Amino acid sequence: MTKNEWLERATKFELGKCIFYNRPISIESRDQIDGDRKWVLKMQEWVLSKSGDFVWEPIPSGRTNDFIESTSFDSPDECHSFWVSSVNEAKDLYVS
Repeated sequence: MTKNEWLERATKFELGKCIFYNRPISIESRDQIDGDRKWVLKMQEWVLSKSGDFVWEPIPSGRTNDFIESTSFDSPDECHSFWVSSVNEAKDLYVS
């Protein structure tokens, strides 16, 4: 397989530790009911929302459409770009 074929099949990209939270960060795929694939930036139990805050990620059956829309991106590149441009300090982490 070529490098591009490997990348097209990948479902998780480990990015190391976040310099602000000192926790492991990854970009992970989330297959949707309609067959689409979305991507999230995950930090242990939290995912990055489009507001720039990390929010607790519920189990799959507890994820509402609003939650999915506010925390998922169309590609790993979009997810990574948002993280790089939005997270520039540690904020308190809460479980809602």
